[in-house]
Amino acid sequence: MEIFIQSIGTVEKKLLKELAKPLEEIFGIKCSVSNDILEIPERAYNPSRDQYHSTEILYSMMNILKVGSNHIIGITEVDLYASRLNFVLGEAEYPGHFAIISLHRLKSPNKKLFLKRVLTEAVHELGHTFGLPHCGNHLCVMHFSNSVVETDIKGPGFCSDCLSNLFNQ
Repeated sequence: MEIFIQSIGTVEKKLLKELAKPLEEIFGIKCSVSNDILEIPERAYNPSRDQYHSTEILYSMMNILKVGSNHIIGITEVDLYASRLNFVLGEAEYPGHFAIISLHRLKSPNKKLFLKRVLTEAVHELGHTFGLPHCGNHLCVMHFSNSVVETDIKGPGFCSDCLSNLFNQ
């Protein structure tokens, strides 16, 4: 089993590589960056919202990428939304193998804060692929973030219950 980081559209390769090591440490499995760039499907774009439907991008990933027993986290620069939500920071198969996050609303002039946000959202969405639901503990990475402020509060760490559930699956 391995985690693959997949660029969805143009994403800075250096950022993807910076994400790999902490994901390896958190999940305890190898993490690699794909050299391929997956194009964003045109059908995912909603011109009236000027956003991309995250579920459409996930379906595209599922149809194009070979997964085996691996987990794939797609990273994109575009602004995402999902049904009944104004925006999403990410979406994942629950449980499953595919997840996506958007960098669009995570940006900060503070590079360290930006990287923490990206890691937090990547861990959250990958947690769903490993079968973890949302958590009621607002400090746990699996707590639902309705804003970047909530992402900043929780950080990339699992609470003891979620950590136990992650490794007892």
